[in-house]
Amino acid sequence: MNYASWVTTSAPDSREAEASMVEAARRDPAAFAALYRRYVTPVYRYLYSRVGNVADAEDLTAQVFTEVLAGLERYREQGSFSAWLFAIAHRKAIDHFRARRQVVPLHEEVDPPLPEVAPLACLVEEETLQKLAGLVARLSQDEQELLRLRFAAGLTYGDMAVILRRSEAAVKMAMHRLLARLKTQWKEVNDG
Repeated sequence: MNYASWVTTSAPDSREAEASMVEAARRDPAAFAALYRRYVTPVYRYLYSRVGNVADAEDLTAQVFTEVLAGLERYREQGSFSAWLFAIAHRKAIDHFRARRQVVPLHEEVDPPLPEVAPLACLVEEETLQKLAGLVARLSQDEQELLRLRFAAGLTYGDMAVILRRSEAAVKMAMHRLLARLKTQWKEVNDG
């Protein structure tokens, strides 16, 4: 799936739909299933990109949704539900690393190529991914987190701003500068 189609299929629906789903879940806990179905994949994808292993990502995803369900009555619509949800996921990931003091390099999180792809294509893809992983590995943890929140979690800049406790403009500018720098470095790696 290319980036444009991923963004289109992963972009959150309207805030009104989200708010009505939250309100329904407050009135009827069974309605929480709709919120769960909507966000379980992006939350899991985000957590997996942080911890790098399936079992821990599944466990943390379950912890996030347990906390969300328990705290739904206390949630106040001061931003978006997804920002609140991913702030909880962000804290769970931090707590996970505090407990384990383990760092998973982002370059190890790349999925292997599919076996039905031609071997030469796999080799070219692997080489490309290794170059990209090398560039990403040199980024600071904050810069890697920007990439995770935007591309693994599929969050909007507004939601990222809430989680990172920065203005939306600052997050947009940081992402723009980061992507521009990565693009320049990518050209240097491929030309050199």
